[in-house]
Amino acid sequence: MEETNPVVLLTGDTWHIVEYSRRSKVALCGQRVGDGRAHTRLKQVGVENICRNCAKLWQTEKG
Repeated sequence: MEETNPVVLLTGDTWHIVEYSRRSKVALCGQRVGDGRAHTRLKQVGVENICRNCAKLWQTEKG
């Protein structure tokens, strides 16, 4: 996962941070991601528009 601009995957109506775009089975927050509708990078979506749990974990990991 790129630490400064990770991949995000739209599942349902929520963007989640994932490791390998559409090939990912689980989001950073632990939620299973089976219906990947779109993927991009976090900077295009904005941290304020992603899953709150993924955002918290990502902020913690990057320091």
